[in-house]
Amino acid sequence: MTADAPATLVWIAPGPPDAAESRAIASWARAHELELQPPKGERPQAIAMEPGVAYEVEDLLDRARDATAAREGAAIDHATRAAEDLLRAHPELPQAAWLMAEVERARSTRWRRIDPADTEAAEREWVRAEALDGGRMPGLGETSAASHPPDAEVTLVLPDQDEARLDGNDVPASGVSATRAGLHALVVTADGIPVWAGWIEVQAGRSSLMIDAPGTAPCSITDAARAELAGDVLRGQRVRCARWVAVARGPAPGALRIATCEGPRCGPLLVWRDAAPWTGPPPPSPRPDASRARHWPGWATWVVAGAGVAVAAGIAVAASGALQPAPTETRFVSGGLKNQ
Repeated sequence: MTADAPATLVWIAPGPPDAAESRAIASWARAHELELQPPKGERPQAIAMEPGVAYEVEDLLDRARDATAAREGAAIDHATRAAEDLLRAHPELPQAAWLMAEVERARSTRWRRIDPADTEAAEREWVRAEALDGGRMPGLGETSAASHPPDAEVTLVLPDQDEARLDGNDVPASGVSATRAGLHALVVTADGIPVWAGWIEVQAGRSSLMIDAPGTAPCSITDAARAELAGDVLRGQRVRCARWVAVARGPAPGALRIATCEGPRCGPLLVWRDAAPWTGPPPPSPRPDASRARHWPGWATWVVAGAGVAVAAGIAVAASGALQPAPTETRFVSGGLKNQ
């Protein structure tokens, strides 16, 4: 990782870093000559859910059943067409596939019980309903189809390894779903947020579909949230950011575990501790100067000076006669005799 562009800081820990941890992050960045920036605020636009649509569809299904009992074919067609239009416009509903299956069964019953009858159409509609919800037992006044939808295995190619739900069921991580040939409701989610929804036709046997759903913006908050730490193992396989730094709390207060990453590939988590400003190394001892060894040391001058003062003082005392031995002879002075 070079220092020619900023790297995204991905903090992997509950709660924001405290003051000591923030200083440690800053010191690590200075030591590695790297500029760090927070994840971008871009998020995929979520599809707005309209739960009221489901109630409208159920009301239209009730009307279709009442019209079937009254043998009013035009009213059945009107109600089922309106219900299908609503569901086609809102495949993001969790119960969209189940409701569409009931619309198909209402039509199947209509073609069996209301003139002009169409057995082939009744069989086709019931089979399409079974492909959507897996099938159910026929109710009062209903007749199931003699055949069943063929098996199918569809591989869904999703952007950025996003997740998806097919007919309300989670699509495996491999993207391969075992289902039945026919109409299906697909919802693509980015980190749990529905970002794309549509109706797809799955062919019998094995097939593959490329889904043009909006992807997660690289180095965004949503992209960074895909990084996770399991014990000592850093998992960033789904992160799309080209340059990012994973930071987690370390084994001691103020210590951090930091790894540099490029896309899904990360280096090892290494412990980093920020040294306090007063705990730096002691200053180096002065190196001896060879030129000074040839000069008279300063302390010797004071010793000699002290000795000279003592000698001078001794000479002065000696000159004064203070150190001469006391005389023992008798001296004659004016005023009497004195012994000294």
